[in-house]
Amino acid sequence: MLQYGRFEAVHKSQLEALGLPVHLWQVLYRKLSSDTFDIGDYVAFGERDNSESSSVAKGLTEHSLCLNVDQLEAGGNVFLVDHAWTTSIDQIIENLDRVPGLLERMEGLTGTYDSLAGSTEVVSASSLDSEIEANVSTVASMAGVSEERARDLLVSVNGCLIDAIMAAEDEGKEATPGQNTLQEQIIQQLGGSEALGGGKSLQWRTRRYDCTQYALDGGDQPDAIEVSVPLGPGSSARDVKCTFGPKHLTVSVRGSCVVDGRLPGEVRVDDCTWAVEDGMLTITLVKRVADTWSELILGEKHVNPFELRKHLTRVSGELWRFFQGYDCMVQGADRSIVKQTNWYIQDEVGLSVAHSSDPNVCCLPFLYLGAQGQMLPFSVMWPIKQISRGGVLTRDFCPSWLKDPRQRQGYLQAVFPAPTQPLLDAYLEFTKELEQTAAKAVRANLSTTPAPVTQSRRVFVSEATPQVKEALAAAGFEVAAAIEEADIVLVDGTTSTYADKITNQHPLNSVFSSADKTVLALQSVAGAQDWQSPGFHLPTQPCEFIGAALMDGNSWWKLSSSQASPSVVTSSWAAAVRHTDVGYTCALKCMPSALAPDQIHLVERLVLLTPSNRLYIWRQNMWVYSHRIQLRDNKPEPYQTLSPAVEVAEALFMEQLRAKLGDSVASSLATSIDSIIADTVRLLLGIDSSDGKDFGLFSFQFVLGKSIDHGIAPLLHGVSPVSVRDRLASSTHLTPAILSVLAGSPDAENWKQAGV
Repeated sequence: MLQYGRFEAVHKSQLEALGLPVHLWQVLYRKLSSDTFDIGDYVAFGERDNSESSSVAKGLTEHSLCLNVDQLEAGGNVFLVDHAWTTSIDQIIENLDRVPGLLERMEGLTGTYDSLAGSTEVVSASSLDSEIEANVSTVASMAGVSEERARDLLVSVNGCLIDAIMAAEDEGKEATPGQNTLQEQIIQQLGGSEALGGGKSLQWRTRRYDCTQYALDGGDQPDAIEVSVPLGPGSSARDVKCTFGPKHLTVSVRGSCVVDGRLPGEVRVDDCTWAVEDGMLTITLVKRVADTWSELILGEKHVNPFELRKHLTRVSGELWRFFQGYDCMVQGADRSIVKQTNWYIQDEVGLSVAHSSDPNVCCLPFLYLGAQGQMLPFSVMWPIKQISRGGVLTRDFCPSWLKDPRQRQGYLQAVFPAPTQPLLDAYLEFTKELEQTAAKAVRANLSTTPAPVTQSRRVFVSEATPQVKEALAAAGFEVAAAIEEADIVLVDGTTSTYADKITNQHPLNSVFSSADKTVLALQSVAGAQDWQSPGFHLPTQPCEFIGAALMDGNSWWKLSSSQASPSVVTSSWAAAVRHTDVGYTCALKCMPSALAPDQIHLVERLVLLTPSNRLYIWRQNMWVYSHRIQLRDNKPEPYQTLSPAVEVAEALFMEQLRAKLGDSVASSLATSIDSIIADTVRLLLGIDSSDGKDFGLFSFQFVLGKSIDHGIAPLLHGVSPVSVRDRLASSTHLTPAILSVLAGSPDAENWKQAGV
């Protein structure tokens, strides 16, 4: 009982959050501590009824899970369901590519293997050599290159005639600065040949290992070959058995054969070695006679890396139907505790539980702190209704907070593909409503009368540094030690009120408090504006969002979380919808920078709205930030965590902008942004005008994308109240400048009045 008491103490909050009945906690503990997966004693696989008239709810596999005992009462037992795979969003494709056996298992779940098997594998090396020789003259004559060059190109593209001709033609074109020619890209993607010590190093891949030939002494002919076999994390030399023969190689990992066959030539057995390091088995074969081999094992199938990469992308996209997510706290590199989102796919048992809006089981993720301190993920499943023999186990795939029937169908589209016309109709109806709202939008007037001069000079700034206090004193303000002593109060928050004091708690603070609130507010007040990034509140607008994504298949989206998680960039609407499971609430349409395809450029302007609704824009700085995004084939990786923003010097950015797009585009950027700011504030003041007492300081962010005329289009990407703690408490210049405006003496070098 002492051990159970520790289990309950550590896991109590998690068990309560699951809603697992208390009388099942000890049952769960016994099964976890003994690693008992006994659901097979209670259920059996059944074939799913695929007829249209069937009322049986669909699961994710071709099977259903049927009760195989007489009866199971609600809360009568609890079962462990294993996870086939746990990963993070940035590791999905890498795991599929490098973890042994994972791709094959996931292909089986998604059903994407058979249709692409022929394109990911090419013919055996001996057959490929014959095909290359037969096409050399064709490539040489059509592309106007020598036969030797034609042969090299065919080798680099694994014998593809069309790709070789395109590569040859691309060589004759002048490469765009900073961009590889098509031929160079193909050689990089397909692992083509490159010079090495006067000879050639030939590289290729199979589905289980990579091979690289090289010359040990830098000679003209390769006399060694290195074979790399991914083993997965936690692997050691004890898991590997490697046997060398003069003309034979056998490799097994944890009893499973990886390589077993005849070599093209003879090796010096005593000089051959193998080693395991960082989850990778490296085998070095030393040839008895230096020569170029075209394969490691006679008759092996080579993988076309370019086609395999496309296949990995396709499989990873299909997997969002199966992924579920959970958040956990982990220790970061700096030993701080940070939140991490893990995505997992259940094993075939869990995936066979069917969907129902009236389920009979509950199945949720659970993190078990094992005896050695390791976190072990499982799913915990228990009956919530009585189930009789032969009954199909069902769970609700929709999150519990999603109640609207129409939006539930939208969410389920990401799990169970169905006709998309209703989603397109929802989006078209939504855009029509936005257009009608925009046509009726009312813009409040910004004040142009002289600002009233306040005699208030005592100010309290939350967590102000000594330097800020000195700057305020130099500007003629008295720094109050407490809020009660001040006339003007600058603090963080959106609900604080202080009677008879001027504060930075403008009513618009609550409108701009989060990305999803800003999106909904602009939709309700402004409708569709050409200066606004299209955005959706994912928990309430999944149908409309999916319809928008389907209408523009090349779109990609920045996902923001209400729980301060890092932003995610994805081109998959299914991935975006599933991210609502882990707290992501807002999807903003994103676009690469007009200056560089591998960056997102954001411009920030600070805006001051006085109690009398006078609008000022800070003219000292236009802050520019850059997010680096990962590209593949000149397009963003379909799933990635957005990298931290890096500030770019404004002068350098404007210089790059002028060089890329011309002086006129650069000079009009600030004017366009100021106009959008004024228009946004006018629209929102129509619903939340000032009470005449409080002021607001806001950060407006704009994403800079390409416009239709190949210029630059600043699109409003977000608005947020400026943090006193992070910005004003340490700003020796900005804080006194704000107070000077409130005192009726704005400095023209600091502020530009907008909207007049």
